[in-house]
Amino acid sequence: MNNRPSWYTNDMDSGFDRVRAAFANDWEQTKHDFGSKTSRDLKQDVPDTVRQATGSEDPFARHEAAFRFGYAANRNYRKQYPTWNSDLDNRLKQDYGADYARDRDYIRHAYEYRWDRLDSPAGSGRDEQRM
Repeated sequence: MNNRPSWYTNDMDSGFDRVRAAFANDWEQTKHDFGSKTSRDLKQDVPDTVRQATGSEDPFARHEAAFRFGYAANRNYRKQYPTWNSDLDNRLKQDYGADYARDRDYIRHAYEYRWDRLDSPAGSGRDEQRM
């Protein structure tokens, strides 16, 4: 994210930090569910743990700025734009800056993510323990 729009607050960063792990897990599971041969299905085993411990590149980390921006945009624009549309797309393009075309899909994924599930006492509503 090259720009920091006036509506983007430190509270949005704090909120994203709290849900980052859940979102990263959901992102990995989504990629796996759609047939990715490179994403984990979150039934972690020793090779997964070793990759994490050795600091192998994390695909989520490469796109974190876009996810973070999408989360913040959701918090800022959700009442005005409850669903993604061309007006929102154009507004976010202006807010985000030069790399918007590259990061647009990740921003949209984060914007459309059901963050309210993470705010509820029951958590995400998904069984993350998959046995």
